[in-house]
Amino acid sequence: SEELTPYLRKTLKNINKDNKHKLLIIRGAGKAFCSGGNIKKMLVKKSVKVNKSFAEKVSSLNKKQKELTGMLYNIRIPTLAVITGACAGAGFSLALACDLRLGNRDAFFISNYSKIGLSGDYGISWFLSRLLGESKSKEIMFLNNRIYCKEALHLGLLNLLIEKNFEKEVKSIVDILCSQSTIALKYIKKNIMLSKDSTLNKSFKYEAEHLIKCS
Repeated sequence: SEELTPYLRKTLKNINKDNKHKLLIIRGAGKAFCSGGNIKKMLVKKSVKVNKSFAEKVSSLNKKQKELTGMLYNIRIPTLAVITGACAGAGFSLALACDLRLGNRDAFFISNYSKIGLSGDYGISWFLSRLLGESKSKEIMFLNNRIYCKEALHLGLLNLLIEKNFEKEVKSIVDILCSQSTIALKYIKKNIMLSKDSTLNKSFKYEAEHLIKCS
């Protein structure tokens, strides 16, 4: 929501400024992870003329995207999305920007953008196509079918599906992550992110540099 995202952006900036944090967990306060933007407000905004040029509107949204899912994806510590219910629209992008996604039996994903005449934002096309490929990403965004927990696990939208003792199992995973070396996890994350655009020889170099920094 417009009320929540400024707080989340501020939190991400603060985490990047210090070395106190080992893990960032994002989850919804209620029964949903994030049900997407306020559709009524979006439709009102589309119908009301805003006194901004096209370039200004693009620049404003681009800045918001970089400061939210862009910063979340690139943040140095591991990030965990805990999904208990709907994960829709920009919330879908938010979950995909996290390193790991855990869900319960109520978790489901849905794009919903094209239903309201929008093409997607906050990196959803980039995240989806890298995770699932071009064709599956188009299917998800064209058809807006709900992807329920078991299919989400099969596709890789969920890393883990926890069907029993949810809070206990989530805590166990959090404990495992927090018990490990912060610097090692930081460089594991960096190695994997760099590998997407690297040759094997470049990956050797990055891994050598980062391993020595850990030791």
